[in-house]
Amino acid sequence: MYDRFLEFINQNALLKNGDRVLLAVSGGMDSMAMAELFRQSEFQYSIAHCNFQLRGKDADDDETFVKSYASDLQLDFFSKKFDTATYAKQKKISVQMAARELRYAWLEEVREHNGCQAVATAHHFNDSIETLFINILRGTGVSGLKGIPKKNQCVIRPLLFATREEILTFIQKQGLRFREDASNLKEKYLRNKVRHRLMPMLREINPSLAETLRHFFDRMEAAEAFYQNTIKNQQKYFLRFSENATEILIDQLIEQAFPETMLYESLKGYGFSPSQSRDIFNNLHAQAGKTFESASHTLVKDRETLIICPREATNLPSEHKIDEAIFNLDCGKHSFRFDTGKVDEEFELPKKATTLMADKDKLAFPLLLRQWQPGDKLIPLGMKGHKKVSDILIDKKIPMPQKKDIMVLLSGNEIVWVPGIAAAEGFKITKDTSDYFMAMIH
Repeated sequence: MYDRFLEFINQNALLKNGDRVLLAVSGGMDSMAMAELFRQSEFQYSIAHCNFQLRGKDADDDETFVKSYASDLQLDFFSKKFDTATYAKQKKISVQMAARELRYAWLEEVREHNGCQAVATAHHFNDSIETLFINILRGTGVSGLKGIPKKNQCVIRPLLFATREEILTFIQKQGLRFREDASNLKEKYLRNKVRHRLMPMLREINPSLAETLRHFFDRMEAAEAFYQNTIKNQQKYFLRFSENATEILIDQLIEQAFPETMLYESLKGYGFSPSQSRDIFNNLHAQAGKTFESASHTLVKDRETLIICPREATNLPSEHKIDEAIFNLDCGKHSFRFDTGKVDEEFELPKKATTLMADKDKLAFPLLLRQWQPGDKLIPLGMKGHKKVSDILIDKKIPMPQKKDIMVLLSGNEIVWVPGIAAAEGFKITKDTSDYFMAMIH
């Protein structure tokens, strides 16, 4: 078992000499077997334990057991209690999904803070088989057919070579103690139904199921790599990335051989489900402004693009009063500088919309800086009639998600400036101007 353990790590480049590993140890049979294999190795490692507080005293006893094990071996030990049930309710997800999210987020935090190169979990080959059928039952794509990945960023699974039966044999030969989790027998969980009902039937049909699926996983891993490479090569034709958003060019997407598949593969990394992706695809020609949300991102259908931005609360205050003093202002995603001065022979008008230069004597202080509102209008420089701010934003092709961040600067009830977009005709510098007022985005 130990030789196969090292061979699996080396063949799959899970670790290299000198790496420090954080072991996720529940106290169950699998994680205690993993801990013993690392004890026999030359790798440096620490122990981490998650208490999800879902099984009362049993959960606390598990934590005590693992802590005692780490103490006996003089290993660094990290543990944390989670209010998993409350988290699941707040996120509107299953308790199992909540535990998974909490576990991996905390393990990554501990790994980073303690100089570990990897987090090791004790998933084994039977887990991978069960995951395959769970994925199929839920309607997986190609990526769900390769089982549990051996490595995912900093998370490694060094026991995936071994079956549950092989691990039990190893535990017994080594005389290792472990904790039984009674919830593994409850068939209210899908995984347990697959484990206790489906798997025995499949093994009866194919006694060599494990070996058959080893080869299947290898083929699917290669197929998925080829598939993802193809997706990536095609995405360059319809994906555009900026600092705060991802854009999908609708016309270019539709030109792809399998546009709906391309859309799903491009959206799933932003948390959108297959059904959401299908709905978005069916609305590619819908009116601009239609919005879809995942747990982490918002997608807005614009005129020619789909715009994906992180979900975040807008922190823009309702309004700011601007007096004649020179000062800087941080306002949401914007930073402004305000200044005044004399119009003399060295004065030059700005050439960029990010700077306003207005006749100070035409302004009624304090000015008001606020978010734009439907119905806002101004007479843009060089024009004679009013134009709605909403129409100006359309003309400037401002993406829908960015419109909520647009602000306006007002003198009394009149708009002087739409920062970065347009200035008003009535407040411009003329030959009769003696003092200027400057506002600049920086």
